[in-house]
Amino acid sequence: MTFQTTSLAIIFALASLSLFIFSTKKLSTSLKNIGDNKFKKVIKIISKNNFISLLFGVFFTTLIQSSDGAMALIMGLLAAKFIGLKVAIAFLLGANIGTATTSLIVSFQSAFQFTEYFILFMFIGVFGSLLTKKERASHIFLILLSIGMVFFSLKIMSGAAKQIVKEDFFKNSLSFVAINPWSSFGFSFILTGIMQSSSATVTLYQVVFNEADFVLELPSAIALVFGANLGTTVTGLIVSLTSRNENSKKIAIIWGFTNLSISLLLLPFLYPFTFYADFIKILVPSQKALQLSIAHLFFNFILVFIYFWNIKYLEKLVNLIIKTKETNSEFNIILPEELLGQNASLALKVAKKALYSQGQISLEGIKILNKYISEGDQKELKRYEDLENIIDDTRTSIYNYLIRISSENLTKEEAKTHLSLILSSRSIDKIMGLGNSIITEMNKIYSSKNDNFFNINADILVEIKELTNLITQLLKNSIDQLEENNKERSQFIDKLAANINALTFNFAKSNVDRLKTNEGKEQLELDFDYSILLRTIERIAHHCQRINHYIKNSRLKVKRISEKEHTTFIELDK
Repeated sequence: MTFQTTSLAIIFALASLSLFIFSTKKLSTSLKNIGDNKFKKVIKIISKNNFISLLFGVFFTTLIQSSDGAMALIMGLLAAKFIGLKVAIAFLLGANIGTATTSLIVSFQSAFQFTEYFILFMFIGVFGSLLTKKERASHIFLILLSIGMVFFSLKIMSGAAKQIVKEDFFKNSLSFVAINPWSSFGFSFILTGIMQSSSATVTLYQVVFNEADFVLELPSAIALVFGANLGTTVTGLIVSLTSRNENSKKIAIIWGFTNLSISLLLLPFLYPFTFYADFIKILVPSQKALQLSIAHLFFNFILVFIYFWNIKYLEKLVNLIIKTKETNSEFNIILPEELLGQNASLALKVAKKALYSQGQISLEGIKILNKYISEGDQKELKRYEDLENIIDDTRTSIYNYLIRISSENLTKEEAKTHLSLILSSRSIDKIMGLGNSIITEMNKIYSSKNDNFFNINADILVEIKELTNLITQLLKNSIDQLEENNKERSQFIDKLAANINALTFNFAKSNVDRLKTNEGKEQLELDFDYSILLRTIERIAHHCQRINHYIKNSRLKVKRISEKEHTTFIELDK
């Protein structure tokens, strides 16, 4: 074989491997886009039962063809507290079985000639996606295109491998790596750790083994697969190191520990003994690529069988290694980075939850403001300042998290929600600052010697109390809209905001007449500007109404309120 022919074979092998990785990633994205809505419902189910979580781990990893993707997702779910550590471990064990499906696809491609016709899916996928305008249909055609590209890449890789394995340099290199299964295991662990894709390395091993069994014996080939299983856990460890969440680190450690322990348990039965390899030969006498698939599958079945019944001990072990830090945060604002690249829909749900928590902070602040004006108690004002600092610390991170959620990976309905949350985050951010402006204005007329605590006309104080009571109600209902969009609540918010606007206008007119009297002159002497305070309250009402309008215009499904809630709104309206 000429140097030029060998060079072309290597180029085609590398290109086909790259195409294989790309097509499996594309398949993963398309399948997740199809199933996101149902997936969110499944989370509630798997969080209650370890066995169901195990099965879903198998199904999900099979679906996306990526153990790294499943791992990143489970880290995100843990960080967001959608599931507990035990459920995450069960999911992870199932994901191990799911990883074997990629090698099964490769073995089928080698064993069954009819799979070559799957390449036609590329034609159907390309022209189907160009002709359709429907989002769901487009995703389906992209799935077909990805499946076609997977088999096309395997076909090219197999042809290139047939040329490369004939070269002396390849035989010598392979002989060195495959001195014994232990050296094969170490080489594969390093290679997969660098490539960060066990699907790619296992596929490569199957193609080579199918053509080079004269150099690579079955025990060493199986050891390469074991090494790939362990090497892919390096990705999880890298991701966990960038996460601030202890549970992400725990699940990454468990992933590495379980794969390492089973590898060390089975490797002696590849060398010096060969019982494991002999057992695989009995199950699959020929079809070399399928032998590796079955060996891979049995490895993961053994892993699951041993550790599924010992999940609680795995949890205890990892809790001893990594101590969970006690957090004093009373507000649940968690923004896991892991979800951003894996599931935009769930990341959106997390951001919405964080924004609701921030809204609750603002609501507590307005309640403190209301209490200060009603009772003249300044003790809680330090608490208001602390809450305002929390808002300042979290507003940028929430806003940036929302920006980083790609609207391209969301459905049209979710994309509208995404935009509504971005806009709402700005309004929530403004409310605490406006409340602080009211406190500053009221402090100008505060006096502990006065029975009413404020040196101001009694009528004005009554008006201010009425308005702060109303904006407290308004903000509460607006924040509740973030948690669950409600048609009748939305209508109530609009009426309440209109009422506040009318009152501030009337009170401002009345104040103009007061300024002409001696009481009005006293206001000016104290540097108290009632008109500024009224405009500030009006601006808070506007921001509350904007939040309601953003959520309403996102056109989410609305829930009819209960009879009890309806009665409450009527009473408030009166």
